This record gives sequence, C-alpha cells and structure tokens, in this order.
Amino acid sequence: MNPGLSSKLPKVFTMGNADDLIITAFAPVEGASGDWRQIAFKASAVDYVFQVDNDISAMTLKNGVTIPVVMSFERLRQTVYQPDMSTGSGIDLTLITGNAVREVQAVRLSTKFNPVAEAEGAKLPMVNKPLKIAVFVRQSEQQNFQMFFISDDRIDWAKVEGVDQAKNGKATKLALLYDKGPFGETSIMIDMPRPAFMELYNKAKMEGATELDLRDWTRRRDPDKTPKPPSLG
Repeated sequence: MNPGLSSKLPKVFTMGNADDLIITAFAPVEGASGDWRQIAFKASAVDYVFQVDNDISAMTLKNGVTIPVVMSFERLRQTVYQPDMSTGSGIDLTLITGNAVREVQAVRLSTKFNPVAEAEGAKLPMVNKPLKIAVFVRQSEQQNFQMFFISDDRIDWAKVEGVDQAKNGKATKLALLYDKGPFGETSIMIDMPRPAFMELYNKAKMEGATELDLRDWTRRRDPDKTPKPPSLG
C-alpha cells in the first residue's frame, strides 16, 4: 500500500449548495479497461458508507454499486455527510479510489457503469463467489425464531428493505428468488437493521468470504434493548 494515499485530502471545488454536492471517483467496473471507470454523482446518491479495515472504507450507492476508498471510515463519513460547503460543491476522490484501492484490497466488481463489457468480450479478472449466510429468522409479527441458511445468489437484492417491527425493533426483510423461508414465506425477516446487515454483507463480499455467520446478531429477542454482539471484523 502506498502510505501517501491515505493521507491525501479530498479535493473540493466550485461553490454551490450541499444538495448539489458532486463526488468524482473511480468505480469498479467488470470488463472495463483497467477495471475502473471515472464517474461523478451527487452525494444524495450514496445509500450508506461502511468500514472495510483501518485503511479502507467504502460507499454504496442506491443502485447497489460499491466504491472502495483509501480513507478511514470516520473521515469518509464526514466527507459524504458533513462536507465543508464553504469551500466548494464538489469532492474529488480519484486519487484514493480505483488503482489506489487495488494495491490493498480485492473488490466486488459491477457492470453498472459498463453495460457493453460483455459485448467487448473482455476477460473478467474476478469471480463472484456465492456467499452462504447463516441467520435466525423471525416469524412475521411473532416471537418465533428459526435458524436458516441462505446463499446470497438466491436473494432478490432489488427488494431488500429495512422495516420497523414496532416493539421488536428495526429489521431487514430479504425477498427470496426461488426458495421459501422456514415459516413458508417468500421473504425472511431478520432482527438486524438494514445498514448493519449491508455493511457486514458487503465487507464479506469484498474480502472474498464464502460464509457469513450472523446468528449472534439475529437471535436477539428484543433488538432495541439487547446489546448488539461484537463486530465481526
């Protein structure tokens, strides 16, 4: 890893409004020359940010694309959600994304920014391995739980949503593509807030893991009062 990269400040330019803040970065692209494409998007397009390790964090856009950044989690969080608008309305992350990340972390690639990649016949440098997830599923509107294993390629990710179960707290609802859950539903409910679930899921994918054990997280009877378990990584 190039130690100088993590210390670089994002370049901010052009006066403007926080709602119009533009972020420029390199996004991982399956099949693209060099495996990256430079993109620009509004900060409002960011769904959430999460920590990968001490040197790398990432932001996931609302369309599902994850962009790793050579920056600590706290610094990236402030850059995206608490920008200093007195100096400009744009943030340039091109020096700490793309090939800068390649030096220290394998990434999950996406075709989002290169839809013609397959037509170009490009060789794919990475294989997206299925991830087996272990959870406890809560029966809808009940206090019944059952352990369940699901592969991430059998989840309809376009329909993953965060829900509020009232007295049972925040949860994540996962729609299933082919299977049914342990209680016969076409979707499963896990007692884990969506941002926390997606953070751990994306980190496991970026590290190339094949298993993700969330049973300690999702077996909590009262998510609002029972302390969450230690971080997985």
